[in-house]
Amino acid sequence: MSMTLFKNTLKRNWVLLMIFVGVLSMYMTVMLSMYNPDDMELLSSMIELFPPELMKAMGFESIVTNLTGYLASWLYGLLMLGFPLVYCVILGNRLVAKMVDNSSFAYLLSTPNSRVRIIVTQGLYAIASVAALMTFIFGAGVLLSTVMFPGMLDVGQFMRLNLTTMLVNMSVMMISFFFSCLFNDTKFSLLFGAGIPIAFLLMKMLGGVSEEGSLIKKASIYGFYDPVKLVAGESMVSVNLIYITIIVALFAGGVIIFRRKRLPL
Repeated sequence: MSMTLFKNTLKRNWVLLMIFVGVLSMYMTVMLSMYNPDDMELLSSMIELFPPELMKAMGFESIVTNLTGYLASWLYGLLMLGFPLVYCVILGNRLVAKMVDNSSFAYLLSTPNSRVRIIVTQGLYAIASVAALMTFIFGAGVLLSTVMFPGMLDVGQFMRLNLTTMLVNMSVMMISFFFSCLFNDTKFSLLFGAGIPIAFLLMKMLGGVSEEGSLIKKASIYGFYDPVKLVAGESMVSVNLIYITIIVALFAGGVIIFRRKRLPL
């Protein structure tokens, strides 16, 4: 790993990170402001206004009265997957394919760093940025909950929720990173790096509509992820190990492919 390159990559991409931190923090604030522990009937009436199938697809089919479960259902059910997906696609493409496509990667290869060291550094930045994003959101959630609803958030369960959510989004990041390493053309990098995660998210939403569609959901990387059950105390060790395996495999695959392929520089 090259610390100089890591710092340079951070310098070029920190604004993108902070934009998504700001957007997700805003949604965290909005969701917390809507929470009223003494009047959960308001939320029930909101759900009844929409078709049941739509609410199930978005993960809002059940009302959880405690604050931790409420956030898990209404915020982490879809928003904490959809917005980070966009971030992962943009950053994953930026880190490799876009630089190869516009020939700026040639400047990195002209440095004393090997091709493997460069691509490992880019991959580690991708993972670290997702970790930073989820750490910011976890901190914002704890801080806002402490101010608005003192003592009502189960911080331990909320941490477990954010850990698994982080691993899910790291898996998505590595999908984008892998295809960014595979293709020299930004067009194809985005086609697969964005198309596959979006397809997985749609599979999760369609699979949540009915029992018949559950197989579709299970075929998605999001199919293992159930935030409500997670904060209810269900063990996620095996699920977390699956995501870690996906992350490591895609990272290693991206590095191997990039080391061997011919670059049009």
